[in-house]
Amino acid sequence: MRALVFLLLTLAASLAHAQQPPYVVPTTPDTVLERLPRGYASLEPAAGPRAKPLDQANALLAAAARTGDARLATRAEAILAGIPRQTPDVRKARAFAAQHRHAFDDARALLSSVLVERPRDGGARLSRAQILLVQGRLSEARSDCTTLVLGIDSEAGQLCIAALVGRQGHYAAANTALDGWLVQSAHDKRALRSVLVSRGEFASRMGDPQADAFFARALALDRQDVRTLAAYARSLRARGRNAEALRLLAHAPDSDGLAVQAALAAHVAKAANAPALAASMRRRYALAHAVGATPELRDEAEFALVVGNDSKAALALAQKNFTQQRDYEDVDILLRAARAAARDDIVARTADWLRTSGIDEHRLASR
Repeated sequence: MRALVFLLLTLAASLAHAQQPPYVVPTTPDTVLERLPRGYASLEPAAGPRAKPLDQANALLAAAARTGDARLATRAEAILAGIPRQTPDVRKARAFAAQHRHAFDDARALLSSVLVERPRDGGARLSRAQILLVQGRLSEARSDCTTLVLGIDSEAGQLCIAALVGRQGHYAAANTALDGWLVQSAHDKRALRSVLVSRGEFASRMGDPQADAFFARALALDRQDVRTLAAYARSLRARGRNAEALRLLAHAPDSDGLAVQAALAAHVAKAANAPALAASMRRRYALAHAVGATPELRDEAEFALVVGNDSKAALALAQKNFTQQRDYEDVDILLRAARAAARDDIVARTADWLRTSGIDEHRLASR
């Protein structure tokens, strides 16, 4: 169960999109690039013969899931690559690290290799199912969910089914499964937070006013959790409550993912600081491209569409993103950008894909 909890932590962060720290070009040798959050020093690799590389990597991955800091996942991946014996547990950790950088095919291959040796590994099977859902491969994900339910791990199976039916747009059924999980025995607070966020997201898409209560419960567990803040901000913006989203993020951790949410909310709310937030976001993107990094394509597409009013650029970014991942927000921004660009052909092809995949397209791109 501890392995499953850790998997849920890492998975939640990666599927919510690993956050990048802001890019800064120093102008003097004594420039402070960044002040790391409290507790990072404890993540420094332990010295001595008792230090276990896999434990060090897992600690870094757990912190990356909590903070959204992709650098920690990169450090973990470097440690894991140096372990001579690539056991199933090492490969599972490598899969979690690959998810942080959105290398979903690599992560899925690693998890599949684990399941060849350990077909009853519930954590690996749930993680693979979640990756398949992100990639829009629902029939394959259903197979893993069914296998979990039929005897491997009923609790993991319950979460798997909730994610599957939620991805199909059957939010009432997803909520029933999640509510069943919530009323069971006490849960690790990090796994609980992840489920509460999912519950809030589904409630938000249904127009259920209880969505705020679920997000509030998740935030009460950790008010600086990157995934919770990003999900709640998206939920508020989708419901036209941009000023509230901006207040939510007023003291949020500094990351590209949260910064773009604030810039989008401020722009739509016509807030006084909207121009400054937009300019800051443009600098972040320019610096990322200058150093050869790839910003989060989905977020960059929405920024181009909403703030830049550039439907052509937004559509190009959304299409590129769609080749990698096809989760709810990925499809949503593709449809919004295509409609803004008057590309009915792309809208039609995407709608066909949704129907073929068993996803309710009527719940998407309604904004």
